[in-house]
Amino acid sequence: MRATTRPRSGRVAAGLLAVALALAVHGVATPARAATPTRAATPARAAASAQLPGGRSTYVVSLLGGPMNAMSVRLAIYQFRTDGTVLERYWAWRQNSISGDHNNLWTKVPSGYTTAGCLHACPIRTPVGFQSGKAGTPYMGRWSVGPDGLLSISWTPRSTERWSLDTSVPGVVGARLQGGTGARGWGLGSNASPDAAVGLDTIYASQRLYGPLAQNAYGKATQDLFNGWHAPDYQRCASGLCMSGVGVTAPDKRSWFSSYLAANPAVDGRKVYWNNQTGVVQQMEAPGSECISANGGGHTDALLQALDDSGQFVGWVGVEASLNKRRPGQAVVGAFAMVLPSVSSAIS
Repeated sequence: MRATTRPRSGRVAAGLLAVALALAVHGVATPARAATPTRAATPARAAASAQLPGGRSTYVVSLLGGPMNAMSVRLAIYQFRTDGTVLERYWAWRQNSISGDHNNLWTKVPSGYTTAGCLHACPIRTPVGFQSGKAGTPYMGRWSVGPDGLLSISWTPRSTERWSLDTSVPGVVGARLQGGTGARGWGLGSNASPDAAVGLDTIYASQRLYGPLAQNAYGKATQDLFNGWHAPDYQRCASGLCMSGVGVTAPDKRSWFSSYLAANPAVDGRKVYWNNQTGVVQQMEAPGSECISANGGGHTDALLQALDDSGQFVGWVGVEASLNKRRPGQAVVGAFAMVLPSVSSAIS
């Protein structure tokens, strides 16, 4: 559950949206081949790993940045190579990519999963482009680590990211975005394969997750908050692919907090789907409903699992892209990371 009460989120063609996001995030996109999955460690590969950022080949990252009322978020898997190149697969969304009302009908789409087998069978929505079967857009850049220890990634001549790396936690590296005009970002890296992921049962059995959240609603200043998730707040659905919050039984449905998560590593790799909505908003938009309102779609978040070197789950990074109306307090975007207590120092 969020650590703060979140406002309800607020038509360009999908093709124009994709072009606009590519320009906003990186400039002109460069196609790239799919990355080769990480193989078992050998002495030669161990030596190569030492030449990688923080000694790790694969990072999952979430970022938020941009000018007011045109904030964008990006979720990505970075794959670093010893030749100084980096391949990412990314998903991105931007506040001002919408116009008019009722954009949620196309910006908050069915993920491909429902909460069937839980107390209520409800669709789980996700930001458009992240639904099951939708791969991230590939993009190539170059990386280097400077004398100051900061990781620099150049995507285009005018687009460079700088990250501080924390190697203090065994098996995983934490990353924090540095500089920029109000930009925030977090990442977690290891030598686990980018295609490796754990099932929902493993996530459910983990300790409480907690971490930083940067959230921006249209027309408002960005807020720096904290975010958390705790298994006792949820029940697993019979399918084993989803879970639903337990706070949906009180007679007064306005007191509910509907929260759904889904993950299917066999199909979607590290992707995790999160859809949530307060009961007050749910009943205002769809009186009597037992599910998140189709009229607003709730908050739609896209997440990527973070694993350590041995492939163990340590948390996730994510972004929110709840795009409905471009009005003050709506069109909510955010970036966050939630990790196990043993890892929290690496991203704080």
